Amino acid sequence: MFAASALLLPSVFVAPLRQDCETRYALTAGVRLTAVESPTRWLSYRLTEAPAGPGSLVMLGGQLSSNRPLSSLAEGAGTGVLAAVNGDFFDIHGSGVPLGPVIRDGRLLKGSAESMKAVGTDNRGRLRKGRVKMVGAVSVAGVTRPFGCLNCLESLPGFAVYTPAWGTKARPAHRDGPLRSIRVSAGRVVDVHAGPDGRPVPLDGFLLVAVGSSAREIAGVRPGAVASFTAGQKPRKRPWALAMGYRGTLLRKGKIPVFRNTPRYWFREPRTALGWDDSGRRLWLLVVDGRSLRSAGLTIAATARLLQSHGVRNAVMLDGGGSAEMLARTSPHQDLRIVNNPSEGEERPVPNGLAVLTSQALPNDRKH
Repeated sequence: MFAASALLLPSVFVAPLRQDCETRYALTAGVRLTAVESPTRWLSYRLTEAPAGPGSLVMLGGQLSSNRPLSSLAEGAGTGVLAAVNGDFFDIHGSGVPLGPVIRDGRLLKGSAESMKAVGTDNRGRLRKGRVKMVGAVSVAGVTRPFGCLNCLESLPGFAVYTPAWGTKARPAHRDGPLRSIRVSAGRVVDVHAGPDGRPVPLDGFLLVAVGSSAREIAGVRPGAVASFTAGQKPRKRPWALAMGYRGTLLRKGKIPVFRNTPRYWFREPRTALGWDDSGRRLWLLVVDGRSLRSAGLTIAATARLLQSHGVRNAVMLDGGGSAEMLARTSPHQDLRIVNNPSEGEERPVPNGLAVLTSQALPNDRKH
């Protein structure tokens, strides 16, 4: 765990008589980590600042329902990771699947025909927030139909497609109305199942779920029929290369929005946030510790003010609480490690995260 007194301190500021400490670490050109310990404010936070461009920010994660500690997710991104934080809110008491859309490396893994708010990068690596809308069509036995959701968390009337990217966790429970499921493997229908089907999705295929009147439309489909689907983001001038969901906007063009006067906004909590400048070419990853004697966390408004004080112009809130975590190197020579204190005393398994990468060879990399 991160202990300020045990770190090498290449740049330290100590406020007179207040024991506040700000430590800055240069990771590579243009990338720096700031660690702040402020007993006078009952506050501890970590902030990574980095340039944004093609391939510099990536989404960590595997199958949508396969939650793992952030350190495990980061291992899959290779040795060029300089810093990483947890990502989207997720179905913590159920499947573990992220609540928002998921576009990883330009590929849509989770989405809906109803637009969903998202934050991420365009095909030039520039940060932005906006909406993700899926366009999907499924063809079975020569008949093509639109479908409304890819790897969705709700069982709604109409057609939905589940792919191996969902993972092994149970899919959404069926509610009212008739339901049929078609399992497809190697481009052919394997079977048609009436009612909920808890079997895994074929690794070389997909599962088509039809609810309500849509279930009756596929009642005559037989095993062996040819089946396929297509799904992608609605065409736009700046397609998403990376996109995930977020909870709320903290900064918009340098301005703090008016937040609701409800208990959710009153309390200090652990926070994770993503920020960027107006060009989308510079980004900030923030993690605030909380729920401890060392750091109480921040309110949502105070999180916005903190980012604003560091020059951030746009920002959104990612999952916080027990999920709030940052991994980072404290120099190019150091290994990636946890640099904050997760509020639950250990890493919470999460479905995805964001990582800052470098294309430069790091000293540790050259040893291998």
